[in-house]
Amino acid sequence: MERNCANDDHTRGDFCLEDSPSYEILNSHNMLTKGYRVTNEANLLMTPPNSTRCHNTMIRLFCCPIQCFFFNGFQVPNGQIKSGYDGRGEYNFFGPGVHKVIDPYFSVSHDTVSVTEPLITNGDRTIVTVDQGCIGYCTERGQPVLLPPGMHQWKSATLRFERLIDLNQPVIELGPWTLLTIDQGYMAVTQDNGQQIILNGGSVYLLTHRNWQFEKFVSTKIQTDDLKRLEAASADNVIMMVNATVLWRIADVETAVLMSAETMQSNKRSNGTDTINKLRNDVLKQAEASLAYFVGTINFSDSMAAAAMSQRSKATVIAVGEEAIPENESSTRKGSAAIEFTLYDKDKLDDAVSHANEITGTYGVEIISINIIGAIPADKKLQESLAAGAVAAAEAQMMETTAKGKSRAIQIEAKAEANQTMILAQADADAEVLRAQGSKASADLLSENPVSVELARIDRTGKALVGEGNHASFFFGADAKDMKSLLANPQIVK
Repeated sequence: MERNCANDDHTRGDFCLEDSPSYEILNSHNMLTKGYRVTNEANLLMTPPNSTRCHNTMIRLFCCPIQCFFFNGFQVPNGQIKSGYDGRGEYNFFGPGVHKVIDPYFSVSHDTVSVTEPLITNGDRTIVTVDQGCIGYCTERGQPVLLPPGMHQWKSATLRFERLIDLNQPVIELGPWTLLTIDQGYMAVTQDNGQQIILNGGSVYLLTHRNWQFEKFVSTKIQTDDLKRLEAASADNVIMMVNATVLWRIADVETAVLMSAETMQSNKRSNGTDTINKLRNDVLKQAEASLAYFVGTINFSDSMAAAAMSQRSKATVIAVGEEAIPENESSTRKGSAAIEFTLYDKDKLDDAVSHANEITGTYGVEIISINIIGAIPADKKLQESLAAGAVAAAEAQMMETTAKGKSRAIQIEAKAEANQTMILAQADADAEVLRAQGSKASADLLSENPVSVELARIDRTGKALVGEGNHASFFFGADAKDMKSLLANPQIVK
């Protein structure tokens, strides 16, 4: 029955399923017992068939009644087994086929059992099938025995199968041993004979003796908690109600567990929730104290005065218009605006975080940031006054925006009209140039031909006589041939 996967190529190809990473830690400690494993159901230790159906029928028909009384014939289907007991302390299994038993003390079970069942027992004989991803946990004379995946069979009065164990659990107790699987982002706290040992995440560990005990898992992930309605007094004794969030994490697990975790307790198996809750309470208390210290450094009335000054500066800008602001004046206004938001000043909040970490660092916790979500005075009348000021500031801002919009619209309209006038003037100038160029070209052509000049003179003279183009000049009784002398007479033409 002894088999070794490393020395049998056929068996190794079919049955060395413990080469999976799930069994790596157990293999490295040589904790898997492979000697009881069989290759398939044909290799199970069973009583083979010893008869036929015809033979059993002949015995029942022709044997004497006494012999038939002691006779037991039966058939076991393929894939099934049947349990038997010889009455003398020996148990066995009957394999598939036709069997006959002639023994007055021999007993055979009426039912058959499938070989695919995870556990089949008959007295001191056991057949166990272990699924992939699991191990079979057995005990033999008080010692644990771990079975790898596959089918196993043994005959032993002291080796007893206990249970199948799925290896996907984070904490698996294997008698005196403990198998730990720690995810990344977590660390495990263990105690080895009273000495604290911290195990890093992202690995599987085996605690190899009874006094090396697992205590709890501790998360190293970032935690976010709310500080709701913290009441703190400012430097000028204005009570502020502050809402904030705190981001923190366990930076030094060993220190955090040593200083804060409860390990001497009856229940030794926890997930670290109690430790996180205790640390969370300590962190929030310290964050409240540091935030109150931060609020106590702020002069609330100065912040409101700076806000009013800023609003007056904006109103002046609206009245004067968009004018250039000197560099030194601009920097002064920026400084006033910075005072307005003192409560949300990042540098001062960082000082509050440093103040908190001076204390939380002593028990292994780092506060990453404290962020103020909202802060209002506790006095209702002061809230109403600030709300009225905010409404006035919003209205002033709206008026400023409206005025800027109107000014911009007027500028755009004036610019459009100016562009239109320039385009029309340019068009008229271009037309005059074209007309002048046409007249000049026409005159040049006429001057080159005397007949054309004479004809043009006659045409103009005729138009003048009929008064075309000049209805203020009239000639009565004049002939066309006298037109030249008429035009040359200063008494007529003045």
